[in-house]
Amino acid sequence: MDSLTVVKDVSIIIAGVVTLITFMMGVIQYARQGHDARASQFINMRRRFLEDPAFRELLNLLAKDDPRLAQMPIQDRRNFVGFFEEVALMVNSKIIKPGVAHYMFGYYILLVDRSEHFWEGLDRTSVYWEVFRQFAEQMKSVKNDSLALPEMRL
Repeated sequence: MDSLTVVKDVSIIIAGVVTLITFMMGVIQYARQGHDARASQFINMRRRFLEDPAFRELLNLLAKDDPRLAQMPIQDRRNFVGFFEEVALMVNSKIIKPGVAHYMFGYYILLVDRSEHFWEGLDRTSVYWEVFRQFAEQMKSVKNDSLALPEMRL
């Protein structure tokens, strides 16, 4: 009778350990899937950013703050800033880290922020560009924060 109690107790312990290991493996797999999904979404955004012909033209003009920026279609410029707002929402939702967003897009965000030609015909102070303005300020602070870039994981 005593050995039956020992077998029962050992069985309970083994079942508990197996359950704990299974649970931990599930948590690890869930975390990996989340990271993979974030990385995939970020890579798709980066591809969309670099492959859009209107965005490429805007980038070329922004590099020199070319006065021709003012003649670019307003909708293209809105879409361009809207793209950066999508990145900002990903950062605000903690899908990507600020340092990663800065590394991949910060330079361009800061070019748009300081370009007068880009904003001609657009009201940069409008409430509708608040997310962009806040994100540009955040990117300025990341640029000035030497501790922001060493960890480049999504």
